[in-house]
Formats: sequence, C-alpha cells, structure tokens
Amino acid sequence: MAPRKRYQWQDGALRDDDDSPSRSEKKRRSTALQALGEEVAALSPTAQADLPLGPDMREALALLARITDREGRRRQLQFIGRLMREENADAIREALAARAAGHQADTARFHRAEHWRDRLLQSPDASLPGLLDALPDALPGADAALLARLRELIPSARTEQGAPHARRKLFRLLMQGMSAPATPGAEKNKKFEKNA
Repeated sequence: MAPRKRYQWQDGALRDDDDSPSRSEKKRRSTALQALGEEVAALSPTAQADLPLGPDMREALALLARITDREGRRRQLQFIGRLMREENADAIREALAARAAGHQADTARFHRAEHWRDRLLQSPDASLPGLLDALPDALPGADAALLARLRELIPSARTEQGAPHARRKLFRLLMQGMSAPATPGAEKNKKFEKNA
C-alpha cells in the first residue's frame, strides 16, 4: 500500500492558509497582552481610571486589588491577560506611553529647576548678574512679575543658612517659570510645588 500524501497540492504549490498566524505568533501575542495586563494592574487605581478600559477589565482590576493570596493573584492576573484580548490594546499602550512621557517631562522640569536653584545660590557674586540675565531664556513660562520676584528673592536665599524657606520659595518660583503645557501627572507636581 502506498503511503498517504501529507500535503494537498494545488497547481504545483503547497496549499497553506496565509491568513492564520502560526502557533508561535499566537503565543507571542498572548504573552505581550499578558505583560500589558500586568503593567496596567501595577498602576494605581487613579491611573487605571484614566485608561480606556472596558467595564469587565475594571471589575477584574478591582477584584485583583482585594485578593491577598499569592496563587489567587496569579490566576487573576492570567484572567486579566485573557480579558486584554477583548480590549483595544493599542489605545491602552498609547495612553501608557503618554503617561510615561508626561512623567519624564515633569521629572526633567524638576531637575532643571534644581539645577538653576543651585547655580543661583552657589555661584560667585561676580557671575550672578550674568545668570540673572540668562533667566528669561531658561524660564519660558515666566512673566516680568515672576522674574522680578526671583530677583528680589535671590539675595535673601543666598544669605539664608539655617532656615530653608527662601530656598524653597525660590525653587517654587523656578518651577512656576518652567511650566509647560499640561501633561498627565502635572496636577500631582502642582500639589508638590505648593507643599515644597
């Protein structure tokens, strides 16, 4: 008896369904969605509220927050990964990327303000006028009144050794002058600036 042919030949070519992804591709997609679900689950509830999630996913995330058992959390995370197949993963990734970019911009602004505060406080008296002249370029969001308040505050902040009130006020004014268009997480920084 002749062996059975393994493939169906059609017009001399191997018949193959190019539309369906391979098992490896399905596994890669599933793993990526699982990782995305874990990333969303790691966010705080307020950050999750800003994401474009469906009601089933929100309910699953709320349940995950209440689960304390390790195995139960692992299984719930797997369920969240499965629910992620029904969500718009691209929109969620874009929202997460925008959130990360906003945090990076806020952190960069914070470091620039720290740098300028340190330069203004630690520079020699001879180089201070040059720094004050460069302030308008460094602070794109500063108006004339803010620059005038900075110029008034710098001498007292430079002489102040024990109490850091003038230094904090100087930092807050620099942050205000470096304000950029609103980004996700900017409200949190505004609260920080008020408390600094």
